[in-house]
Amino acid sequence: MYTVSITRLRVRSIFYMPMFLLHAMRTMTQAQKADGVAGVETRFEKNNVVWTKTVWNEESAMKKYRGSGAHQIAMRMLSEMCNEASVARWQQEDTNLPTWEEAHRRMLIEGKLSKVKHPSPLQVSGLTAPDTMQAGFKMPAPPM
Repeated sequence: MYTVSITRLRVRSIFYMPMFLLHAMRTMTQAQKADGVAGVETRFEKNNVVWTKTVWNEESAMKKYRGSGAHQIAMRMLSEMCNEASVARWQQEDTNLPTWEEAHRRMLIEGKLSKVKHPSPLQVSGLTAPDTMQAGFKMPAPPM
């Protein structure tokens, strides 16, 4: 079985976006090079919303990535930079990245909120994502 991890983050102000993007590029590069990763993809939506999805050969590989390097540094800053944060994880039988629609559906059903210091009304209400997915675009993978 493979572990899928989905995150949804909303950067609370355009002023935090340059710092957020720097950390996003670093963590994406780290994820692409991580042992045990089978797939990585990032999606940007309007209103400063960023989604990520990763598939891992084993949950232990995902946890090792999550707790080290650029990702660990970014996680420390997340609660200040973001006013919405949620994560969903599940097991599946193949290494295919889920569609964005499936990621959204699973976030609504299985997602858990992450702590933020300045929660938006959506975060305060306990919702992990809006009912409908916004139009978005994928972030191109950084050069290896």
